[in-house]
Amino acid sequence: MEDENIELPDIASEYSNSDEEDAPRYEVAEWADPKKVEEQLDAQGDINPDDIFGPIGTLDMAKVFNAKSSKFRSRTSSANWNGGDALTPAEELEYNRKMGFK
Repeated sequence: MEDENIELPDIASEYSNSDEEDAPRYEVAEWADPKKVEEQLDAQGDINPDDIFGPIGTLDMAKVFNAKSSKFRSRTSSANWNGGDALTPAEELEYNRKMGFK
């Protein structure tokens, strides 16, 4: 493929020749134009990530570290977020409002 032969610009360093041309030696894709990227980010700024990716699930340390779950001690009541310390629906709504999510 021709796209695989893109020549990226050199990174400036103390050894760079300042007389070298600063213009890119490749054509930037239309979707990657900085102005268009900024417009898309602005348009998506009020979308709740949970609506796209779903809510964050429970962290399973045994899966993360590929270990037996018996290696991890049980959490005490002060760190049990599944009970009374969990966020209430009202707190989640307030957070979404403050973040500007629709």
